[in-house]
Amino acid sequence: MNKRIDRHEIRAAYDRIKGDIRQTPLEFSPALSRLSGANVYLKMEHQQLTGSFKLRGVCNKVRSIDESDFQQPFYAASTGNHAAAFAHCARQFGFKGTLFLPETISSVKRKALEHFDVELVIHGKNSMEAEAKATETAKAENGILIHPYNDRAIIAGQGTIGVEIEKQLPDVNAVLAPIGGGGLISGLCSYFHNERVRVVGVQPEKASEMIDSIEKGFIVEPSTMTTISDATAGGIEANSLTFEICQNQLDGYHRISEKEIEEAILFMVNEHQMIIEAAAALPVAALLKSEEYKDQNVVLVLTGRKINPKLITQILMRYGNCNE
Repeated sequence: MNKRIDRHEIRAAYDRIKGDIRQTPLEFSPALSRLSGANVYLKMEHQQLTGSFKLRGVCNKVRSIDESDFQQPFYAASTGNHAAAFAHCARQFGFKGTLFLPETISSVKRKALEHFDVELVIHGKNSMEAEAKATETAKAENGILIHPYNDRAIIAGQGTIGVEIEKQLPDVNAVLAPIGGGGLISGLCSYFHNERVRVVGVQPEKASEMIDSIEKGFIVEPSTMTTISDATAGGIEANSLTFEICQNQLDGYHRISEKEIEEAILFMVNEHQMIIEAAAALPVAALLKSEEYKDQNVVLVLTGRKINPKLITQILMRYGNCNE
């Protein structure tokens, strides 16, 4: 089987799902451009229908399944954004869904899921344990697994962001995006491979499993440290296709401290009056700390918006309002 995902597969995915998703805006950022010396654009995936980019991958996976199989039970695991996309698709396409959520899921993301008609099961201390349970249950029940990242249909769906970026900014030089399990960054790497566009991944220092795995040459164990970037935490499944893609095609990466994440969240509130979750702040933080993007056309993928209001309050109290 051909493991490589190419532009044709991702374009086919876009044609398949474009009626199910929102083509999100690409917005120029004067503030980030001034500070970095680059021409910086924000890909507004936090404005996607379910509040994150995850809808693209789930829609592509579900659209790839024969409708006759919709009578089978569907299973997924997630810290929140993949779960929201799964729940949305369960309602849209009419299948019965069960979601396995790790104990670390934020209260904001869990509360949002309670509005959907899917079964919620808390299992495991991290995403990997919840994913393993979903995989095991789907196999035992002869159900259909909608994996958050280790699935070429999911990866191709996330890669459709690249299709839109290419249309919106044909002379793009670099795309920065968060890395969790690697579905998004693998889709972007696959789409822009050999296209003279650098794809750069960003992870928290406290949960940099993909970067650590690339550097060591094998998939490392999940981090035991806690990060406010919960959407990118949890580790990588063994033999994941995303690790192979990132290992061979990722053009660069940055590790970001918790303080830098918080400052990036605050920056977006002050300069753009925009609420984004911690994972979405990772590319912003990377740009703010690096000088390597000067004079380039750079796109930052803002991946989601579900952030605990208490965290925003804590950040504002800790750092104050930079504009005052």
